[in-house]
Amino acid sequence: MNLRETILNTEDIPSEELEVKEWKVTLLIKGMTAGERVKLMQSAFNQDSGQVNMAAVYPDVVVACVYDVESGESVFSESDKDALMGKSSAAIESIASVGLRLSGIGKDEKDAAGKDSSLALKEDSSSS
Repeated sequence: MNLRETILNTEDIPSEELEVKEWKVTLLIKGMTAGERVKLMQSAFNQDSGQVNMAAVYPDVVVACVYDVESGESVFSESDKDALMGKSSAAIESIASVGLRLSGIGKDEKDAAGKDSSLALKEDSSSS
């Protein structure tokens, strides 16, 4: 097998199980593919304001990253986004945090220049 085939045939999407106490279920959370991450970044970033639209990020991450532990099938679809925004903020936050981390998106993601190069979630000092 040549290098190209080795890379393209490697299972490289990280995953882990997450117990969601609020829903009394255990979910399989998988990192996003490169295509899913690009789609998320495009839909979440407002070019005019330069801000990340968190209302777009969380439901997109949950839809992209949540799978059934037993079947391995995706649990949610695009049509579930509004309904997900009506669910427990603690549950959605815990799922999104794991999904973002497994996708290489988070507070510690820096580029070579030391600047944010991701959809890093910023701490709001007024919420403490």
